[in-house]
Amino acid sequence: MTSILLWVLALQAMAIVGWGMRKRERMIQFPFLAAAVFLGWMLPQLMGLTAHPGLPHGGLDKTIFMAILCLGAAWLGYEMNRRPARLFAWDFDHKRLLAGAAAMTLLGAFFYYQVSQLAVEVIEQHGGAWTGIITIYVFFSNLLTFGMALALILYVRKPNWHALALVLFGLVFYLERIVVRGRRAAMVELGVMVLLALWFNRRILPPRWVMVSGVVIGALVINSIGDYRSTMMGDNRFSWSGAGISEIMEIDFWGNLQQISSGEALNSELTNAVMNIAAADRTLSFDYGLSHWNGFVNRYVPGQWIGHDLKRAMMFDFTDQAGEFFGHRPHSGSTHTGLSDAFLSFWYFGAVKFLLIGLILSRWYRAAMQSQLVGQLVVILSMTGALHAITHSTHAFFMVFIQMAAFLLPVLWYARRRPLQQYRWQRHCV
Repeated sequence: MTSILLWVLALQAMAIVGWGMRKRERMIQFPFLAAAVFLGWMLPQLMGLTAHPGLPHGGLDKTIFMAILCLGAAWLGYEMNRRPARLFAWDFDHKRLLAGAAAMTLLGAFFYYQVSQLAVEVIEQHGGAWTGIITIYVFFSNLLTFGMALALILYVRKPNWHALALVLFGLVFYLERIVVRGRRAAMVELGVMVLLALWFNRRILPPRWVMVSGVVIGALVINSIGDYRSTMMGDNRFSWSGAGISEIMEIDFWGNLQQISSGEALNSELTNAVMNIAAADRTLSFDYGLSHWNGFVNRYVPGQWIGHDLKRAMMFDFTDQAGEFFGHRPHSGSTHTGLSDAFLSFWYFGAVKFLLIGLILSRWYRAAMQSQLVGQLVVILSMTGALHAITHSTHAFFMVFIQMAAFLLPVLWYARRRPLQQYRWQRHCV
C-alpha cells in the first residue's frame, strides 16, 4: 500500500509540474512551486521512511495520503478562483513609496545588525530556541525584506538610482544570509522576489530550461543544507568559516539525496509528521485551528514586556500527543511540516488549509497581473510563507499577513494619493 501511495503522490506532483510547464508563466506560480517542493524535498524523505523500523503501524501511509490531499487542495484552491483581489487597489505617489521603502530598508538593516551582535551569545545560551530581546530584533529585521521588495518593484517599473541603491543595499544582506549562513528561505525569497517583480511589471521570464535547472539545483542544495552550513559557518554557528567554492564543491549533493531517499540519513521533519498524524488519528483529539492563535501569541506577543506567565496564560494548552502516545521527542531544530498541523487541526479535512492558501494566492496573483502594487507585494512577500506551509507549518503563511499589516499599511497609507491629489496629478500629466 505504501508503494502505491508514493507513486500516486509522485505522479500527482509531476502532473502539476507538467501543468506549470505548459505555460511558462505558471512556473512562478504557487501550484508549480509547491509541487516542486513535494517532489524535491518531501518525496525523498517519505521514501526514506519506508526503511524506518520504528514508525507506528499505518502512520506512514496516513502521512502520504495527507500529502496527496494537501497538494491536490493547493492546486484546486488556486485553479478554482477566477477573480482578482480588490482590497487596497489604490494609486500611490512614487516619491513617497520610495521614501517608505528607504525607511523600512534602513530600519530593517539596523535591527539585522543588532541580531548579528547578539546571535552568538544567544546560540551559546539557548541553542536554536531563541528567546528574549533578540526575538524582537528578528521581528523588526524583517523590515529589510519589505523595504527591498517595494524598492525592487519601484525600480523595475521606473528605473532610477535611488531605488537601485536600496535594492543593492538589501542584496548585500541577502547574499550574506544565503552564501555564508545557508538560509534556504532567503534563497527562495530572493529568487521569487526578482522573478515575480520582472514578470508582473515587464513580462520577463527565463526560459523553461533555466527554471527547471534552478528547481533541480535547489532540490540538491536544500537536501544538503546541513553539510553546506557546516562547511561555510564557523564554530560559533554564525560567522563565516572562510570556506570557498572548492570546499563547497566537495559536498556530495547527489549522495546526500540518495542517502535521504534510501533511509540512511537522519529524517526528522517527516518523522515528526508521521508521529503526530498517527497519534492524532488514534486519539481523534484536534485543535480545530486554535493552534494558529497560539502561533500568533508565541510569535508576536513579547513575553519580556507583558510577562511570560501572562503570555502562557493567553495560549491554549494542547497535549503533545506524539510524545504521550509514542514517547516521540522531536530532534532539536526540526520542523513538523504543514501536513502535521493541518491534520492536528481537522483530521484529513485539514487539507482545507492548503485550499485556502491556493485560493488566497490566486486572488492576489490576478490582482498583481493588473499592475496593482499591493497585489504584487502580497504575492512576493507571502510566497515563501506558502512554501514554508509545506516544509514547516501553515502558520508561516497566515502569520505573514500580520507583518504586512504592521509594516506596509502605514507606508501605503502615507503614499496613497487622495482624490484631489489624483485630479491634480492627472491635470499635470495632460
